[in-house]
Amino acid sequence: MVNNVNRSTSFNIGISGIDRWRKQDDVHLPKDKRAPPVFLPETRPLDRILRRETLDERLARDVIPEDITAELLEPKVLANTRKRLSERLFEASMRASGDTKARILEGLTVLDDEVEMDEDIQEALAALMRG
Repeated sequence: MVNNVNRSTSFNIGISGIDRWRKQDDVHLPKDKRAPPVFLPETRPLDRILRRETLDERLARDVIPEDITAELLEPKVLANTRKRLSERLFEASMRASGDTKARILEGLTVLDDEVEMDEDIQEALAALMRG
């Protein structure tokens, strides 16, 4: 049986250093011609394919408006807005009838739950600050 394995004596083949550097060795592109266009991959289309949005991200993009008033994001303003909206929905439910009234009352129930949570959070924070 013949073993035909080529054994390499050294893997250190190539340039190990520059001994002599001359000015003509420094080669540049010609100055009179324009450089070819540089290819830069478009990351957004590629990300759209490789990293698809989750359902939560798509819903947030569709539900949350792009130009929201910054003041509305303050907790006190948001809580007061929810209370006023709850009052207006209650008034609207008194004037409505049938299926419309049922839907307004469903929304009012959700909004009232959020108002109660706001109040609970404010009370808990106040108790925490008192120590």
